[in-house]
Amino acid sequence: MKLLAVFLSAAYCFVLFFSGCSTGPALPSDLPKLTPCALTFTQEGQPLEGAMVTLNPVDGSKWYPSGITDGKGTVELYTNGKYKGAPKGKYKIVVKKIYTEPSKLGNPIEEGAPGYEEWQQKASKEKRGSWSVVEKSFTNVDTTTLEADIPAATTTFDLGKAAKDVLADE
Repeated sequence: MKLLAVFLSAAYCFVLFFSGCSTGPALPSDLPKLTPCALTFTQEGQPLEGAMVTLNPVDGSKWYPSGITDGKGTVELYTNGKYKGAPKGKYKIVVKKIYTEPSKLGNPIEEGAPGYEEWQQKASKEKRGSWSVVEKSFTNVDTTTLEADIPAATTTFDLGKAAKDVLADE
């Protein structure tokens, strides 16, 4: 019975070791200690969902925490898109959210389904308006007035009235 227990323990360790279990990507040796951090963004008193938030380090560091706000307007920050949390420090915050008018063709047809190629051709020619719903000043690191000191004392930022800054044609 003891031999069976030893065998099962060894097998369990083997499975854990080779199953790919990990806590995420390996951390670079020069990555500063990260602080778990979540910030909340509102607009006109409502959570701002689906906005891309980037914290730009004031000290010129190469480590940029960022993320996308959820349905509660909260963004959980990941540094350089991989590492959970943010290095301590001062940041200027850039927030972007683009709204594109829905297609007049209705919902997309699934690839391979009858009518897919025809739908794709029509959709590629369709003109739809797009605009930023975040005030222009918050979308640029040189003009934003949003700042955070991580670990953040203030975790909620109100972006004021919704904007409709039409984007230039690409």
